[in-house]
Amino acid sequence: MSTDYTITSLSEELVLIRWHRSPGAKVEDDYLHELKRLLDAASKPQFFLSDLRRGRIIGMRSIKQLSEFTNHKNWAGSTAFSKDPISKMLVGNFRAFSSNSESRNEMHNTPEEAIAFLESLKPGLTSNINWEEAIS
Repeated sequence: MSTDYTITSLSEELVLIRWHRSPGAKVEDDYLHELKRLLDAASKPQFFLSDLRRGRIIGMRSIKQLSEFTNHKNWAGSTAFSKDPISKMLVGNFRAFSSNSESRNEMHNTPEEAIAFLESLKPGLTSNINWEEAIS
């Protein structure tokens, strides 16, 4: 278990990823392996919400590998939130590397905007979640 990030399943289809700091290359690799295992084991396509307010993947190799997951049969869409300009730039790189990123993977400034985007992808996806607790 990493102290750099936490991965929490909020429902059968929605995963929250919270970065607590920007990791080194080893933790980035561990994270990518953990995410791949999660996608491979999922019984339903997964939506991802990433909290990038305190950290983020910064290695271009890792961002490119992460973007390849958008082609996985269980990748349904993703969003991230942060007002940090570096996070926005790195998410832009992720989207550029992703073959189908324009419509199902977006960056937002606030958690509320990110949650609304997820809801636009699948109405009802974000219902019955205690958001105050999840993103505090």
